[in-house]
Amino acid sequence: MFDTDSPSWQNPRVLAILVLVFLSGAACGALTMRAGLHARLHPNASTLWKNDTLLSYDKLTQELNLRPEQRRQLKTILDDYARYHQDLQAQLDDWKATGKNQILRILDPGQRDHFEQMTEIK
Repeated sequence: MFDTDSPSWQNPRVLAILVLVFLSGAACGALTMRAGLHARLHPNASTLWKNDTLLSYDKLTQELNLRPEQRRQLKTILDDYARYHQDLQAQLDDWKATGKNQILRILDPGQRDHFEQMTEIK
């Protein structure tokens, strides 16, 4: 009834292909957003978050004349945001490295050299 030679979800090759497709999509999405699509989709967000100037602790504390308790709460919020942002960046860096390593494994030496040149940061 079932063909035992057909790929299944437990097959490591099928899983590896799915992971590679997922990582490729994530990388394409990240590059697209970095290329400026995010700013066009969310114009107000780009000005609000630009260089974190509007969210700096000192600027908010001074301009809003915050009470000591509000200052403490603001510091906690901004610290949490910074940690969250760093965690996301670390995850993205890990995904990029994993995808790149998987691609390098399937290339022959000449292709690897060319791929390394293609992916250098300029």
